[in-house]
Amino acid sequence: MNIIVIELIASIYIIIIGIAMLSMWIFLLGKREVPELTTKPTQIYFHLAAELLTSITLIFGGIGFILNQPWGVALFFISIGMAIYSTINAAGNYGQLKDWPMFIILNVFTIISLIFATMIILIEFQIL
Repeated sequence: MNIIVIELIASIYIIIIGIAMLSMWIFLLGKREVPELTTKPTQIYFHLAAELLTSITLIFGGIGFILNQPWGVALFFISIGMAIYSTINAAGNYGQLKDWPMFIILNVFTIISLIFATMIILIEFQIL
């Protein structure tokens, strides 16, 4: 597969993940389906801040990488690392709740993110 195509697909992937994360939280908050706002407010506010930063970083990282900006590759790696942490953490939460469809989906996203991160590392170090 062409290196430019791999970079483009990886960039589009992180942009989509960033938009999906942001949309999910807007939807959940709008529907008032975040009980932690009353049961664990401090914890959820920090979690929401981390999720917001992750989603914004993913979107800008993907755009910067597509546009071949000098900061694009660095932000790509920072954001995909944040996403990997987030999906692993969320998978654990959904596993605890025995919500197996979400558990599986989040693990699939983790694996896809790890594959893209590895491929971009190999490209950047001119191994691929």
